[in-house]
Amino acid sequence: MATGRKRKQQCSIKKKRRRLKRRIKAWCARILVLFTLFLLVFLVVWGGIWVWRLLTGADETFVGARIIEDLGFQKDDRIVVVLDAGHGGRDQGTNSGDVLEKEINLKVAERLAEVLEDADVKVLLTRTDDTKVGLEERASYANEQKADLFVSIHCNYCEDDAGVNGLECYYREDSAEGKALAEQVVEGIEGDSTIPCRGTRTANFRVLTKTRMPAVLVEIGYLSNRDECAKLTEESYQKLLVQRLAAGILAYKDTLVEPLPEDDISE
Repeated sequence: MATGRKRKQQCSIKKKRRRLKRRIKAWCARILVLFTLFLLVFLVVWGGIWVWRLLTGADETFVGARIIEDLGFQKDDRIVVVLDAGHGGRDQGTNSGDVLEKEINLKVAERLAEVLEDADVKVLLTRTDDTKVGLEERASYANEQKADLFVSIHCNYCEDDAGVNGLECYYREDSAEGKALAEQVVEGIEGDSTIPCRGTRTANFRVLTKTRMPAVLVEIGYLSNRDECAKLTEESYQKLLVQRLAAGILAYKDTLVEPLPEDDISE
């Protein structure tokens, strides 16, 4: 009797396995049919666009990129600048009383982003609110986005001398491109004599050593200097500062755009 029950159980298990296999095969067949239908629809649409352009002569130099545009995608050829508002969250940076560096950094970065975007620059921010972002994360973000430039915004502080003031622009010592960008930024700042400037300097800040594009860190002023601290909180001074920073960045951007050969310039 026991042997008979065991055989019945084995037969039942085999039947269940066969049913399961049939179901799996049926679902695989359905998926294959759906994939084939999707592929056919795509080819019909693609071929229809190609035939229409061929018959109408709408574009004699028709290439795959045109199809992408027809489907609603456009290539963005703008230069990409990552703006990094230093500190954030629990990391407030330096401060002077109630004036917090992290807040000034973010406000200046946001204003700078607006000016650059108006100049047809694609701008990405490492943070857009009061959030702490790690140094490695900031650099990785710029690298992943394949940014053309990286500009980090900070405020300085000098405990030994409250009279020290002025903007400083740092770049990685072994980066010729970083140096060129820093020099353009400083030149832009020096275009307005009301903004004190202490020139370019080298440093191995992590956001400069870990990024794979021309990168600078701009200390826009000293919060330890009472007068400069007050100016850095003023909207009018921030706007002036941003205009001059943008002038330097855009001047460097122009060096990245190679002019067309004379033969390629249409008259």
